[in-house]
Amino acid sequence: MKSKRIFQVLVMLVLVFSSFGNSQHVSAGPNSATVLGDALVINRDLNIWNGTYIGFVSASIHEKWHLALTESHNFSVTVSTVTGDLVPLLILQDANGNELARGVSTLTTNQPAGDYYIQTQPDSGSGFYVLTLRQIVNVLPSVSTSVNPTSLNVGESAVVTVSLNNVPVDGYTSAEFTCTYDPNVLEASNIALANLFGADAATAINGPANGSFIVAIAGSNGNKATTSGTVFTFNVKGLQAGQASIECKARVSKGDGVLIDLPSTAASLTVVGVAPTFTPIASPTLVVTNTPDASPTPVVTATVDLSATPTFTVTPDLSATPDVSLTPSETPLPTFTSTPIESPTPTFTFTPIVSPTPLPAGALSGQVLASKPVTVSLYNADSTLAASVAANPDGTFTLQAPAGDYTVVATASGFLSAQGSVTLTSGGASTMPTISLLAGDIDNNNVIDQFDAMTLGMSYNTATPTAADLNNDGVINVLDLELLARNYRATGPVAW
Repeated sequence: MKSKRIFQVLVMLVLVFSSFGNSQHVSAGPNSATVLGDALVINRDLNIWNGTYIGFVSASIHEKWHLALTESHNFSVTVSTVTGDLVPLLILQDANGNELARGVSTLTTNQPAGDYYIQTQPDSGSGFYVLTLRQIVNVLPSVSTSVNPTSLNVGESAVVTVSLNNVPVDGYTSAEFTCTYDPNVLEASNIALANLFGADAATAINGPANGSFIVAIAGSNGNKATTSGTVFTFNVKGLQAGQASIECKARVSKGDGVLIDLPSTAASLTVVGVAPTFTPIASPTLVVTNTPDASPTPVVTATVDLSATPTFTVTPDLSATPDVSLTPSETPLPTFTSTPIESPTPTFTFTPIVSPTPLPAGALSGQVLASKPVTVSLYNADSTLAASVAANPDGTFTLQAPAGDYTVVATASGFLSAQGSVTLTSGGASTMPTISLLAGDIDNNNVIDQFDAMTLGMSYNTATPTAADLNNDGVINVLDLELLARNYRATGPVAW
């Protein structure tokens, strides 16, 4: 046991002077050693960012690195085995030795100002290792606008590229871009989407008009933007000389219904020259020459006396003598003799109709989930309505109808309907399975497609039509497009 302690002290003395590195200092302090159980814990200092340190650990030797932060830092500690079969374990502790985090071979964390300790010990094995401390510089996501070329003549065009930068690993489900420019200097057109959100992303475009337009885009069926790159491009044409700023600001969503504003970088475009002047080309004058015929053309003169009053003569035919003589004929009036007939007294027999006792109705209940009010209806075999009820705010419903076979349909504005079959029995209770309606059928044609997205785009930042406000928050925007994109290309009615 005594020789074991001597070996531990020797290793400690070697390691005290074994660190090397460069860059900014983190902390400084004396090295020391303590005994924890059967292990000798060597206390050392991490005093340089991006520094590399050499250490040794085994079942009997652990090392504890002191780290002093004067401000909040996001940093990582990585341990690589140099010799032996060591699998290193890293334990982050606060100033009182309480464990904050741990990791095998690497540990990444964000901590406020204060004193910390990173204890290295074997998860298994033993050996020499190299420890590296790195400060992670957070690069914020952003949106940038660039134009090529940056200078053009009046009447010429340039291409504007809008990109997302430093997209986080978990990605963005949707994004909304509001682009502005000087409409007196530039004219925007030809908005073309890239595939950053997937090949079949749902898009809604509002404008261009009056120097601005909006492009909303959402990955369909679970697709996201997980890398940085171009989102879309558009063209601008110079209308008159001047310098114009082109900027596209962005709000993004990670699928949690929250929009995050991103910092933006604008582009500048210089338009030089004047608009070209078009000189009309004079059209030639067509001259037509007529060669007269030598034959004289007869002239006919008609003289009409308009002063005379025309005379009309009517000669009656007096040869026919009308027959106007009438000889009355005296016809005797008929004489009627009335003989009363005694009718027998009618006898009425009443047979009471006994109505059958109505059978008790059957009940149907269930739950339909949607972000809009839901109506549940029962239809007979001939498609006539048998019963209907508005679901509760949580989607639960109960309705009653006579015993029989029915088609049950659940509907909500802007959603694909759900349809199923149910048989109700007298006095019985039936339950439909819980179902979620699919958002996005804004035009109510049982398919969710680009036409629904176009309707959403035309109504962007308004409240009507209400069918386009899919999340029912009172405004039509990219969050509604995000709901639509989840069910892009789906058709209905959905089987219930």
